[in-house]
Amino acid sequence: MGWDSFLDKVEVVVNWGNRIYGRVETFAEPAVKVVAPHVDTFAQEMDPIMNRPVDWVLFLYFSSHIPITIFFDLQPLYPNWIIPTFFQQLHGSYMALLNDPFMDKDIPVKWWFKSFSLCEAFLQLPFFFFATYGVFKDKSWVRLPLAVYCAHVMTTVVPCLAEIAFNKTFGLEDFQRNILLMLYSPYFFIPLIGLVDSYFRITNKLRANDAVLIEKKNE
Repeated sequence: MGWDSFLDKVEVVVNWGNRIYGRVETFAEPAVKVVAPHVDTFAQEMDPIMNRPVDWVLFLYFSSHIPITIFFDLQPLYPNWIIPTFFQQLHGSYMALLNDPFMDKDIPVKWWFKSFSLCEAFLQLPFFFFATYGVFKDKSWVRLPLAVYCAHVMTTVVPCLAEIAFNKTFGLEDFQRNILLMLYSPYFFIPLIGLVDSYFRITNKLRANDAVLIEKKNE
């Protein structure tokens, strides 16, 4: 599939998305009217996190990861009857464009990847809610579990990146391979940022505690 064919498919998906957006906008209008009065309050609460760039990135990462995980990443684990038509169509359009080998329901199960998906469903997804709140409010108790999560998820993404980059049996076109690498790589690099940031925060906290203990002993 060449670039012209790829761009044609992108145009079809974009047009379809615009139609769906119009329907969603009409459906959501009553809810928007209810939520609108609270927007100013939310904006005021957002000010502190805007001054913490790393936490802002992590907040966006975790809050966006919740719907992505529920409605897209975990689709291979769901029976077809439970998946709304909209998300089945979205999955089909994604596969038609990029032929993602990990999201293809028609090929034999990769048990190592399925084990990662189960970890995402039962370990990572609950943590996303916990982390979104903790990072947003700058809670100190979120830093250690955040470091554990980041180390865990980085080790699950590396095999996926390696398979996409070097496994030629998937039959990926070069542009598909490159786009998939661009889509998957943020799920390595953002946790890497979170891991390094959490390490320094935890280390500084421990050093401060040690200094207090030493001072008390010397009194």
